[in-house]
Amino acid sequence: MKRTNDKEILEMLEQGKSQKEIASYFGVSPPYICKRVKLLLAKDIPESLSNLTEKEQRFVIEKASGASNTDAALRSYEVTSRESAKVIGCQLMAKDQIITAIEDLMELEGMDKRYRIKKLKRCIDHPDPNVTLKALDQSWKLDGSYAAEKVEVDSTSQIYEVHLLLEQRAEKLRGLIEKLRETKEPGDD
Repeated sequence: MKRTNDKEILEMLEQGKSQKEIASYFGVSPPYICKRVKLLLAKDIPESLSNLTEKEQRFVIEKASGASNTDAALRSYEVTSRESAKVIGCQLMAKDQIITAIEDLMELEGMDKRYRIKKLKRCIDHPDPNVTLKALDQSWKLDGSYAAEKVEVDSTSQIYEVHLLLEQRAEKLRGLIEKLRETKEPGDD
């Protein structure tokens, strides 16, 4: 797959090339080119997007299209490995102007936070438990429920206390398992 170039896409459109021909030239799908063209030809490009570098703009567009940080960085920057792209993606997502540009672009496309929350609620209420669980997982990610817990350990005595607590709990579990084995009768399979 050849990297797409926004300037080349616009030039090819001006030359009268079809989106299918452009997609073939870059080795991507026609729907991908269609989305790119819509974004490139949008009259109301958010100011937050126009204040970014070309590579940052491309990253934002990729993110708004649903790409992961790593994939968006791979498509936007000249990187030698996925690890490099992962680092670049994380660094970019730490910038307030990038987050703002993504939110503005999604809002421009009619996918503001309220819209996404409504869609998510429909999925949470879905009769299929797999869909419901996935939607709940996504909702917990949105509200920060998966934020890493900070545990401060100042001294070896605290480590020892935690170790003792874990040993006590493990001993209780062993006792419960043993009781279950004792109460199970030979013909109870």
